[in-house]
Amino acid sequence: MATLDATETRSRRTGPRELGVEVTPRYRLMWGLIRAVVRLLFDVRVSGLERWPEPPFQLVANHHNGWDPMLVISVVPVEPRITWFGPREADFSRGFKNRVMAYFGGMIPYNPDRTTLTSAVRAVRRVFEAQGVLGIFAEGRIGFREAALLDFEEGAAAFAVTSGVPVVPCAIVGSTDLWFRKRVEIRFGPPIWTDAVRGREARLALDARIRAGVAALLPEREPRLPRRRPLAFLTDLLNGADDIARRRTGG
Repeated sequence: MATLDATETRSRRTGPRELGVEVTPRYRLMWGLIRAVVRLLFDVRVSGLERWPEPPFQLVANHHNGWDPMLVISVVPVEPRITWFGPREADFSRGFKNRVMAYFGGMIPYNPDRTTLTSAVRAVRRVFEAQGVLGIFAEGRIGFREAALLDFEEGAAAFAVTSGVPVVPCAIVGSTDLWFRKRVEIRFGPPIWTDAVRGREARLALDARIRAGVAALLPEREPRLPRRRPLAFLTDLLNGADDIARRRTGG
């Protein structure tokens, strides 16, 4: 019983209040600030927003940069609210960026060494029960090619399948290298329904369909970088040290 109580306590610590499923005044402030800052720094465009189904649903996106969650938030309506699954490396007790995320909520941190899968699953379930949106970067780490995807982590759609909610593919195009007024596109694909998926083979096929849905939104070739890139430091402003090192070494 003590183990179950501890698990429930951890789950409640990432419950609706901290997750920010409700659109509170604090969230509206965050949404407005992000929208203003991101649109000032970058030329952000959106397409396919009309394809969003009624919530709850899950977004599955590619990942190029620490700016990516804010780039998405800057082009979507304030409701329904997006709760992001991850990042693994987040320690919400230290670091300016992590403290800001902890203040505003909207994250389900999952680190196998610190978080039980059960508590994470329960937190995700509460997002869907509250008619929210769950966002996942399925590649698991930052990739540096605009026209290609890294391998998706197994079970990218597991949460959606368990709850029977649709998945919306999302491609963030242009955030690998950032500079002042760089154009970035957020593209949403048609929803993929999961309520009839049963068994491991069907889930693997669903994962493949979702990956194909994201890939279909990517550009056909890698973009050429211009010589002039004002405020190019923006590229790695929100990236972790490991990702910055991988970029420099071509990893």
